[in-house]
Amino acid sequence: RSTDPLLACGILNSVGTDDAPPGAYRRRVVQWPTMPDRYANDAEFYDLIHEFHDDDTGLWLSFAGRTDQPVLEVGTGTGRIALGLARGGHEVVGIDPSPAMLAIARQAAEDEAIDVTFIEGRALDLSLEAGHYGLIIIPADVFLYCTDGHEQIAMLGLLAEALAFNGVLAVDLPGPAAWLDDTTNGQPLLVYSGELEGGTHLDTWHVHEDDLSLQTRTLRVIYDLLGKDGALRRRQSEHLLRYVYRFEIEYLLRFAGLALSDVYGDYDLGPLTNGSDRMVVIARRTTG
Repeated sequence: RSTDPLLACGILNSVGTDDAPPGAYRRRVVQWPTMPDRYANDAEFYDLIHEFHDDDTGLWLSFAGRTDQPVLEVGTGTGRIALGLARGGHEVVGIDPSPAMLAIARQAAEDEAIDVTFIEGRALDLSLEAGHYGLIIIPADVFLYCTDGHEQIAMLGLLAEALAFNGVLAVDLPGPAAWLDDTTNGQPLLVYSGELEGGTHLDTWHVHEDDLSLQTRTLRVIYDLLGKDGALRRRQSEHLLRYVYRFEIEYLLRFAGLALSDVYGDYDLGPLTNGSDRMVVIARRTTG
């Protein structure tokens, strides 16, 4: 087993070439510009706001229990899912482009003495070892950060190659009840209100602008911090999300060398209906 921690967890970090010999691992050579951390303003409050959003954990544990190979989480954030899987005895790798989010994940792993590999970067910037992972999870809404169809297929294709022969890819997407709604464009929605340590009051607002023709949502997250001295400080972030629908994801999977296995409408594996808030897509490789 390699002593290089990146190689050991299935991340091939050296740049390869298109004329690599057959069977050699190749790195997708894409030179992305350095991007600011889009979650820099979110990271501090993320776990607090999402404290009770853990109803997916049991599902991922059940899928992880069906393989003895490593699990990859794409878009691990502050590590909630990766840490939960590691507590269950699974070998887990979590990747995320946000240094601020990963700092929290790594600190949590250190505090609990949990062995998880966290790697900073976008999946498209990394080279994943072929056939290494028994389960790959793209958790809630992470896939929406792919900006267009080309990037969606590139992402899925890269993950298809990284799956073991019997491996499973799980993509957690918004369901029909949570799809785009331009009738509420510009309307602030209070998603959290509470006290922080030290007495500061936090109100968190979501304001979206949905474009149904482009299948995009521009989401502004606003953090209003009211200090004990009465001073109000505001921080905010902005996220561009491209929504994906039921049959669209099926065709994207097919183009990427994956076959749709199941579609569920909740984390209890119920059917997808008009009232489903989630659309959990399960796929497998079409070739060995």
